[in-house]
Amino acid sequence: MAPIPSENGIDGDDEREEEEDDDLSEEEQQQEEEEDEPKLKYQRMGGSLSSLLSTDAATCIAVSDRMIALGTHCGYVHLLDFLGNQVKEFHAHKAAVNDLSFDIDGEFIGSCSDDGSVVINSLFTDEKRKFEYHRPMKAIALDPDYARKSLRRFVAGGLAGQLIFYTKKWFGYQEQVLHSGEGPIHAVTWRTNLIAWANDAGVKVYDAANDQRVTFIERPRGSPHPELLLPHLFWQDDSLLIIGWGTSVKIASLRGNQHGGANGLSKPVPIPSVSQVDIVASFQTNYYISGIAPFGDSLAILAYIPGEEDGEKDFSNTAPPRQANAQRPEVRIVSWTNDELATDALPVHGFEHYKAKDYCLSHTPLSGNNYSNGRWAAGDEPLYYVVSPKDIVIAKPRDAEDHINWLLEHGWYDKALVELEATQGRKELFEEVGSRYLEHLLAEKRYGEAAALCPKLLRGSASAWERWIIRFAQLRQLPVLARCMPTENPKLSDTLYELALVALAMNPAYHKDFLSAVKSWPRSIYSVPTVLSEIEPQLRASLMTDDLKEALAELYVRTGQNEKAFSFFADLLKPDVFDFIERHNLHAAVREKVVPLMMLDTKRATSLLIQQKDLITPAEVVPQLLKAGDKCDFRYFLYLYLHALFEASPHAGRDFHDMQVELYADYDSKMLLPFLRSSQHYTLEKAYELCMRKGLLKEQAFILGRMGNTKQALAVIINELGDMEEALEFASLQNDDEVWEELIKQATQRPEMVGMLLEHTVGNLDPLHIVNVVPDGLEIPRLRDRLVKIVTDYRTETSLRHGCNAILKADIVNLLVKYYKEARHAICLSNEEDEARTKRDDKRTVESLTKAPSLRNMDLKSKTKAGGRCCICFDPFSIQNVSVVIFFCCHAYHLTCYTDSLSTFSDEKETRDGSLDSEYDEYNEEENGENESDSSRMRCILCTNAAR
Repeated sequence: MAPIPSENGIDGDDEREEEEDDDLSEEEQQQEEEEDEPKLKYQRMGGSLSSLLSTDAATCIAVSDRMIALGTHCGYVHLLDFLGNQVKEFHAHKAAVNDLSFDIDGEFIGSCSDDGSVVINSLFTDEKRKFEYHRPMKAIALDPDYARKSLRRFVAGGLAGQLIFYTKKWFGYQEQVLHSGEGPIHAVTWRTNLIAWANDAGVKVYDAANDQRVTFIERPRGSPHPELLLPHLFWQDDSLLIIGWGTSVKIASLRGNQHGGANGLSKPVPIPSVSQVDIVASFQTNYYISGIAPFGDSLAILAYIPGEEDGEKDFSNTAPPRQANAQRPEVRIVSWTNDELATDALPVHGFEHYKAKDYCLSHTPLSGNNYSNGRWAAGDEPLYYVVSPKDIVIAKPRDAEDHINWLLEHGWYDKALVELEATQGRKELFEEVGSRYLEHLLAEKRYGEAAALCPKLLRGSASAWERWIIRFAQLRQLPVLARCMPTENPKLSDTLYELALVALAMNPAYHKDFLSAVKSWPRSIYSVPTVLSEIEPQLRASLMTDDLKEALAELYVRTGQNEKAFSFFADLLKPDVFDFIERHNLHAAVREKVVPLMMLDTKRATSLLIQQKDLITPAEVVPQLLKAGDKCDFRYFLYLYLHALFEASPHAGRDFHDMQVELYADYDSKMLLPFLRSSQHYTLEKAYELCMRKGLLKEQAFILGRMGNTKQALAVIINELGDMEEALEFASLQNDDEVWEELIKQATQRPEMVGMLLEHTVGNLDPLHIVNVVPDGLEIPRLRDRLVKIVTDYRTETSLRHGCNAILKADIVNLLVKYYKEARHAICLSNEEDEARTKRDDKRTVESLTKAPSLRNMDLKSKTKAGGRCCICFDPFSIQNVSVVIFFCCHAYHLTCYTDSLSTFSDEKETRDGSLDSEYDEYNEEENGENESDSSRMRCILCTNAAR
């Protein structure tokens, strides 16, 4: 670092720098200018700005992370977005706005004006504070934490010569004069706890946290009066203050107190008080400083160039006059030692009429350590705003695309192509540098970089692609290029694509690219059979990878070799392999791939195997699962498969039921007992030993019962399981009196068991028998309640039996009456029309006689058939010409005879007295009440007379 100059600077420094600059030759200066890349690019702010300044003039600007504040000559504060569109405005003052200040959050904006007022407005609420003074206010600075703290602190000063520190208290603001008596306050800035301001004497710094003045930096000698050329202050960071005043630049470093630690090392206190200020850089310029801002590790200065008539004068002592031939303002990028890095003249509207005080420079807040190697991170570039009364020019650091264009213009192809990875260059530049750069990369064996650049350099030229594909193939590096080959625009020849695919397949390192090419390349650009015919002879176990298997499976599908494709898909455990099986009906191929399918999706695989159990038998499935070994939990797979098989077909897997008993015991013991009850194909001895080892008591009892050892089964249930309900259920299923006796015998040894046995006697046992067997003096818990329950249950059962018997008798009577009524109906036989009805009625008669045993034994039917005579006239029936009426009681009549007799019977009925027995009257009333519309129904005359 250069030696630190004094506070006021040394005039000789600038002279020595000018002498050193003069020593440079014109050729060196020209070469340096050619090699130096521009730092900034410019554009004029648009949006609402032109309409806002058409009747007003800009006086000051402030920039936050959220928006821009622009003060005007008429007292307005305009809030703009970064494109210049007006968002909001405040008519805060009646005169020109002199200064603006945002808090760090961009929620409040403070302004001061020549009308002697200070106004603080909230940008998002209605909060507003206004302070009136009698003298113009020239500078204001809000506490960076103004929105975050309730103190609402700020400082302001003006022509009264006082810098006033405001703090909000309970009953209003408290004013504290930090400084006075040295002329007007021209500028003020606030960073963390440090406040810096400039007056006619110089620059002072105040520590608000420790309530003490820190330092004083004297005003540069010979600088114009501050009213003519304002000083410019800004904090580059928490401890670095940059001052631009007139033609002088000073950079002050503030350092706090250091307290020694136990090991002699120094460590900072939480809120250090500044104890030392060093001027780390100072230099003079040959132009007026209208604004200054940081530019990475350099400075951006808005320079005002004096006129030619002032060139030989000591322009430091005079203010620049307003004239019509002023030069354009310039933005100069300089180092801390005044090394000029870039200079740009700005096309500001009306620059001929402006003086240095009419310009100001501001910039967006810096976002941290985003500057390195002379470049900002993408999106973090600061914006610089050059403000004149009628115009704002935005300066922005040149981005990567600007840098690429500059590199291409200078012929640095390698650097240009590195930048082109993110952007596209012009077509002519690609054509110019592509071939030479690719050859350079291949010569250095940077094949990957060369291949990655081919799509950008070769683009749509099919001939160029063919040439470079052959070049890579000669170098045995075609797999590197294959991933970058185009499939359209341009479309290459089939041979080139087939050559690339075979090259990818033969190199395991590029199998992933081979799979990607198979999936992404259109099928029409190469021949699948040709590729397979080239690959299959060279396949070997060392070449096989998952990516290669998947790619080959895709190719097999395209050629219709679905079984080969399925084999690879199953090995790869592809989730859609089941849909593939159904779609192409490959159930037979599943026979050899049981284990992979179970590993992929146990549920779907099991369902598939059960559906195809006739095609893929259990004898084929089970051995494969047993051989799976460490690949998977084969026993669990066996359990799932055999369980599903047993539910679908209980006898299909009978050869493996012994194994299934073990599997149920291991994975689902609740299903073991239902399985033991349903299956007849397992070995009882093995099942019993397994249940003994597993401690499965219910299963032991069931197996013992099936083996015929009912006593031991009951002993297990009662003594070990202690479940009387299970014992009762077991005894009921056995249907053996000896089992019941054994149950009673074992139960009587335990009082509680006796009580439970008494509760379940209804329908199974005689409670008196149990009571008689119980030893005298045995205390049975809750005996009274249980006896009451027995009696109650017995009464309930008796009542139910009586009710059921009554219902049964009623049903029998009703059915007999119905049968009797149906039996009295007649069948009429006639010549033609009655023939079909006769057959139908004969059939009904036969069925009725078959169902009624009492009629089956009657001889009347045989008599009627044998005699074939009418029961009234006793003449033989003439089927040809006479209709016959036959009743289910086996009596038959000529229709004419029946009709004559029926009328005679009716006449006798009318003349007969009413001395009929009560049973017949009741029966007749019942007949008449059943269906009055059925009075014309025919009745057998003989049976009716017999009933009388």
